[in-house]
Amino acid sequence: MNETVDTGMILEFLLRSLGVFALIFLIAVLTPWMAKHVDSWIANYKKSHGGKKSPEDPRLYTVRSIYELPREESRESEIPDAENPPDFPKKKSKKAVVAVKKKNKNN
Repeated sequence: MNETVDTGMILEFLLRSLGVFALIFLIAVLTPWMAKHVDSWIANYKKSHGGKKSPEDPRLYTVRSIYELPREESRESEIPDAENPPDFPKKKSKKAVVAVKKKNKNN
């Protein structure tokens, strides 16, 4: 019962743990630095190569919230009016449903 833990094993565990933390720290520090350089490279590339013109609606490729209302012109086309009512599926009467069930039961 008098087992001892080797100090070399403790030291190895400590160094491996510190190595993992150092790697996480480097990734956390280097990622924004790399992103800044990639963004500047992309901006310079677009300037030098002329890129395509932006679309008419600058919001076309933006991320929108689910709570954000659509533009007015698109909402107007979706609202049904009295002249063009929406097409709803017609409900079957109970008699038709019962008749279909009896027909299926007989087969």
